[in-house]
Amino acid sequence: MKYFLIIMTILGLLTITSCEISDDGLKVSYSVVAVDSVQMPSTFDFGETYDIPVFYSKPSECHVFDGFNVTADLNVRNISTVLAELDSGDCATGNSVIVEEQTLRFTAASNGSYVFKFFSGLGPNNEATYLEYTVFVLE
Repeated sequence: MKYFLIIMTILGLLTITSCEISDDGLKVSYSVVAVDSVQMPSTFDFGETYDIPVFYSKPSECHVFDGFNVTADLNVRNISTVLAELDSGDCATGNSVIVEEQTLRFTAASNGSYVFKFFSGLGPNNEATYLEYTVFVLE
């Protein structure tokens, strides 16, 4: 009975207190940007992990790297670069190009070869274009 009263008192205090969630007007938006170039190794050793440098251009200093979007279909990897932008209202896009490098970590976990398709933009008919690399795995 004593524990019941303690629990009920705690629950009562929790329901009386409240927290206020304020909306400060800041919003985050996400975008996919084209990959400019990749420094891909010529071969992989089975079971080894590799750091693959990926270069892309971001539209402003307000954009920050949010990660790689990687989808796999057997040994084919489709990869795109995702940026986040904090919409604070005081960020202007300039005419200068801001090139950044991020590292994609990859482990060669199967034999044969891997095909990497890095999103490189949209073509004339709004179809996705890719920088494509085939890398063989050595045993």
